Amino acid sequence: MASSPSVSLTVLGPVRGWRGEAEIPFRPPQARAVLAVLLTRVGRPVTLAELVDVVWGPSAPNTAANAVHGYVSTLRKLLEPGLPARDPGRWLIRGSGGYQFDDSAGRVDLVEFRRLVARARAPRDATDMVDSYQRALRLWTGPIAGNIDPAVRSHAAFQEIDRECRQAARDAADAALAAGQAAALLDAIHTIAEWDVLDESMQARLILLLKAAGRQAQALDRYDLVRRTLADELGVDPGAELSAAHREALRPAGVARPGPAPSPIRPAQLPADLPLFTGRTTDLAQAKSVTSGGFAAWPLLTVAGMAGVGKTTLAVHLAHEVADRFPDGQLFVNLRGFDPGGAVTDPADALRGFLEAFGVTAANVPRTMDAMVTLYRSLLADRRVLVLLDNARDAEQVRPLLPGSRGCLAIVTSRTALSGLVVTHGARPLTLGALTAAEASDLLASRLGADRVAAEPAAVEQIIRCCGGLPLALAVVAARAATDPDRSFTDIAAALAAAHGRLDAFAGDEAATDVRAVFSWSYRALSDEAARLFRLVGAVRVGPDVGLSAVARLAGTDVQRVRPLLAELVRTNLLGRSAAERYTTHDLLAAFASETADATDTPGDRRAALQRLLDHYRRTALAAHGVYLPNRAVPAAGPVPAPGPDDPADRDAAVSWFTTERSTLLQAVRAAADNGFPTHAWQIMWSATPFLHRSGHWDDRLTGSRIALAAAESTGDPAATAAIRMDLGLVATELGLHDEADEQLLRAVELFAAAGDHTSQAEAYRRLSYLRELQDRYADALGYVTEALRLQEATGNRPDVARSLNHAAWIHVLDREPALAIDKGERALAIFQDIGHVNGQASTWDTLGHAHHKLGDYPRARECYLASLRLRREEGTRVYEADVLHRLGDNHHAAGEPAEAHAHWRQALVIMSEIGHPGTDEVRTKLTAG
Repeated sequence: MASSPSVSLTVLGPVRGWRGEAEIPFRPPQARAVLAVLLTRVGRPVTLAELVDVVWGPSAPNTAANAVHGYVSTLRKLLEPGLPARDPGRWLIRGSGGYQFDDSAGRVDLVEFRRLVARARAPRDATDMVDSYQRALRLWTGPIAGNIDPAVRSHAAFQEIDRECRQAARDAADAALAAGQAAALLDAIHTIAEWDVLDESMQARLILLLKAAGRQAQALDRYDLVRRTLADELGVDPGAELSAAHREALRPAGVARPGPAPSPIRPAQLPADLPLFTGRTTDLAQAKSVTSGGFAAWPLLTVAGMAGVGKTTLAVHLAHEVADRFPDGQLFVNLRGFDPGGAVTDPADALRGFLEAFGVTAANVPRTMDAMVTLYRSLLADRRVLVLLDNARDAEQVRPLLPGSRGCLAIVTSRTALSGLVVTHGARPLTLGALTAAEASDLLASRLGADRVAAEPAAVEQIIRCCGGLPLALAVVAARAATDPDRSFTDIAAALAAAHGRLDAFAGDEAATDVRAVFSWSYRALSDEAARLFRLVGAVRVGPDVGLSAVARLAGTDVQRVRPLLAELVRTNLLGRSAAERYTTHDLLAAFASETADATDTPGDRRAALQRLLDHYRRTALAAHGVYLPNRAVPAAGPVPAPGPDDPADRDAAVSWFTTERSTLLQAVRAAADNGFPTHAWQIMWSATPFLHRSGHWDDRLTGSRIALAAAESTGDPAATAAIRMDLGLVATELGLHDEADEQLLRAVELFAAAGDHTSQAEAYRRLSYLRELQDRYADALGYVTEALRLQEATGNRPDVARSLNHAAWIHVLDREPALAIDKGERALAIFQDIGHVNGQASTWDTLGHAHHKLGDYPRARECYLASLRLRREEGTRVYEADVLHRLGDNHHAAGEPAEAHAHWRQALVIMSEIGHPGTDEVRTKLTAG
């Protein structure tokens, strides 16, 4: 009797199988997904619950378990045709509450991959080692389980295999370099590197292999491609590993190679731990008990208590103690839930910050909250990350920021109990009360010395009572006492008692009047200049913290004079440092400062201080804009502020300043508009707009531009109003607010025309054309871009002329007039080629390809698409590369070339699936239908 044909299965790429030479049609898709999970755990049991979780996630129907049994039965019949009913066969073994895939009866690529990698890593001949790696990497043909649903592939089961393969590829490249056999693995690493241009570690190894293989020019070209891709897609510069590879590629032959590059940096955002943390023994033990069985059981801890009770200090201390259990990073955000100025952190802003911490450029952050939450939780799904959410207002502010992975830990602090999180998320609550007398005494002893505290127990007891057992108040007392070591605790207690009741307590705040007295006593000991600065910093706040230069301008002095005053405030614990040369103040102290300012300074004093601070932000924002986008003139009728000594000197400095001050600038715009400084409001916003747009902070831009428009209109400056209207029109278009975009852009055209500013008028027309195109109003779109083109040709602006020509050609194609697109497209291409504009060339080749395709000239369309594809790949713009591949597949399909069509569609689908492209389902449908 003839033996059955052998069976081979793959998961290191598409999930496929063959019986002999015949491919096994694994359908339906859910059965293929079940098989993919079993293949990733080949030789090990997978529980039924895990199979249901991977394939359906939280939306699993009640019938999911029965469905899994059905899919397993289907797979058995596909793997072994003719298998008798109820016969489990040789492959899928039932047991351990689920199923196990037994590879002993055939070949699974993952098993072979692991065998070859293990052979390569064992001590042996270098040639055999490199050969084993080479054979292993040939088995990895694309994204793991690349032909199953992307939502399923995002599960940790597949991400683990992807990490395993990537590590093997990195080890292989390192081994080939060490063995002097770079050429042997160059093709394999090159192929893997093409799948993800943003994987800096893999790109660095490819560059080193190219250099070692004698292809220095290609190595440098590759670095330039990756550098531009990082800048365009993530808005970041190359990291340490990639930069080190670049330096090696630049090094002449024969010069020794440096040691291994440092590992990529993971987020480490925790504030510094308090070096003298004392007390809270019971509370800390209770918090740690949450983690006693690992964090899988209780991934959420809430820490509640009144202001100043030490919630943040305890949470930060706990986080540092367990941080080593979370090797993939630690995230932190101050949600400012009870900020005296009302500047509560929007959860969307916090999410954007978290996503950017993991390398997601702001331009690629989704627009909706739901999409941001999905991306955030997907990023954390296969990571062990600690998330500390400080000073939350309520459960609703917190929920979007909670990880979905049970391998992560979230710690939330709040003045409220957040009982909703206990009900909905199984949070473990911890409520902090005042320190016990013993703990408070230990706190003072740790800061002032045990002998000094023990010498006056009665006075210490009175001080603790005055402080209400609050750590913040005790810290202020300790800081003040440390500056006067000869003063007795008896004198300090008497001074606190005398200060009690001098000023009203905080209205509606939990702090006792005794705590208010503590602040008053410490404040009166300040020098006059430091006391004035304390009032200003606390009372005139437009952001979460403030930089050194801004503090100096706020005080009306220079940096040299303000430094010692800040040092005095920090020493007395009335001011804190949030970062190098950036300062912040506790909410209670800010409220105290504002109340004291009301009682001490005139309204004119405070308004003058606010104007000085806004002057600083306006001048620095304009200066930063000037080096960030130097050819964009300020639309102002009057003079702009003169440069200052600490203005950003170059583009990198400007990006750094805008990044640091982003949240503060938006609040400064609002403060300027609300307090009668309209020119400051619109100029600060206008200056920040290019950075906000290119970094993807469109929501900030929309909010700020709306405020800036009202401010500009109030000044009666038509140039400023037109500029802000055009900015607002563009961001409204991008966010799908078409009615608002239409109103703003039409009015901008009128204002620019009245002012005779034809360059800006043309740009407004082009933005209107783009808006009409998105609305499928092609005749109107063509009319507006034609008007833009007329004005641009009159001014001789060749890049803008080319852009408008290509835009007009694209509209012709969309409007089913492809013949009219050819001439405009070729004219645009000639200009772009003449001025060396690569992005414009790639875009125009794509337009021409689409036009020739619509005309039925498939060979010429193919030539155009391939020209565009080559440039898109050089640029590393994967979203446009996927679009061209999609259209190239359509072109082959229309030409009667199904194999070529499917090949290009598959390439497009790989990229689209990885980046969440909106055309993913369309391409997948074409492949399935074919």
